[in-house]
Amino acid sequence: MREKLIRFRTTLPCLLLLICGLALMPGAALGNELVPVKTPSVSKPEMPKVFFPHDKHVEALEAKNGDCSTCHNMTDAGMSETLKDVTSVAAKKQVAYMHAACTDCHVKAGKGPRLVDCRVCHSERTASEFAGKTK
Repeated sequence: MREKLIRFRTTLPCLLLLICGLALMPGAALGNELVPVKTPSVSKPEMPKVFFPHDKHVEALEAKNGDCSTCHNMTDAGMSETLKDVTSVAAKKQVAYMHAACTDCHVKAGKGPRLVDCRVCHSERTASEFAGKTK
């Protein structure tokens, strides 16, 4: 009986520490890290920069047998960080191209923001939080 009590007194604090550690774990460690969209330089941005959960997008693509090449160009040097083919579009049309690429995919998937849901992607709060982390 005494052995069980000692084991319980040892195990309980360890479990509590583990639970507290998991509760305080940052979102990035859980796969919820927000990644900035690599965009061409926009001379006068009208909206905050876009950040999105890359891991969620990868999971959604894999569930539909997609892969990185769905969104990125693959070259001899490796995978591009920008949206597929965006640099082949005229500079003035690149933002419209990116909007179309993202929203078309969301419409086909039947979930996520639509073109009229600007502030879902262009969040001032998210942009300012991310800017604070990079300082």
